[in-house]
Amino acid sequence: MSVPLGVDVPEGWQAVDPADTGAVLIVVLPVPEGEFRPNITVGVGDPAEHVDLDAAADAARARLTELATELELRSRKHIESALTPGLTQVFDLLLGPLRLVQSQVHLAVPLPDTAHHVAVELACTCTPSQAERVVPDFQRFVSSFHLRS
Repeated sequence: MSVPLGVDVPEGWQAVDPADTGAVLIVVLPVPEGEFRPNITVGVGDPAEHVDLDAAADAARARLTELATELELRSRKHIESALTPGLTQVFDLLLGPLRLVQSQVHLAVPLPDTAHHVAVELACTCTPSQAERVVPDFQRFVSSFHLRS
């Protein structure tokens, strides 16, 4: 099932082909050669009557555990909302020689005219030194997220 997602891509970010990643959208911030390319990814689960946000967040953590040589959960919080509940979590990770930070937002998005929801995962990955520039863009990206009619 295709879910009509809508987001505002922050200025300066560029969409890239998400082929073979499992994501439905990937945007990257161009950087000088040799620097880590900050990225924002969007993943969408299958429609279901109930979305278990803790299970979705745990699955995301398990995927990171398979990739990272070190992984530390910095924070995890539930977002209370009657319409679109969510959960945020932030990780510090070591991926090869790179120290990275990944911020995740997991949402249970209601589908119109149905009792179903979809699990949506929005994730932003950057180096700690890039976070000051990147995190505000990610926050704007998340706040613009919606289903198109």
